[in-house]
Amino acid sequence: MEKPRDRLTRGKAGGTSWRKWSFNHVAALVIGVVAAALLATLPQHVARPKALLGRVLSGLDPALFPEAILWALLALAVAYFLLAGRLHELNLFRTVEPRGFVNVGVTIAALIAYAIALPHLGFVATGAILVMGLAAFYGNRNHALTVAIGALVPAAIYLGFTRLLHVSLPEFPFL
Repeated sequence: MEKPRDRLTRGKAGGTSWRKWSFNHVAALVIGVVAAALLATLPQHVARPKALLGRVLSGLDPALFPEAILWALLALAVAYFLLAGRLHELNLFRTVEPRGFVNVGVTIAALIAYAIALPHLGFVATGAILVMGLAAFYGNRNHALTVAIGALVPAAIYLGFTRLLHVSLPEFPFL
């Protein structure tokens, strides 16, 4: 049975108000703020497409996919925030083992290193290093499969984006 302080209540003017903010409210607010900040600074993060004789070489605007994803993330954050008053879940972060936080920290550090190395090593090389490094960290024992997936998946994504969608991605600088 839900407690009165945990649910949406009616105010004197007939409107609704939250008596208690939950973890879901805070998470939705953080996600929305991050999405809005990234949307506001998107032109600084996406490089302009290459041009040859005044014509752009890519068929799509490079900012199209990041912008669409960030708008969708912002819409989901708003919906999550509005529905968070009806969600009654316990905050289980206190029950997570320390190894879980280490895994999240290592993954975040690996993604930051990936973002820093991407312009210097190219999409395929940094993608392969990221996949193989995280697979090794998380305990994958089949190294042949890790190398195959680590090399083939970023190469397939690169070819799909550059050849089919005509979106420029960082190239391998040594070729």
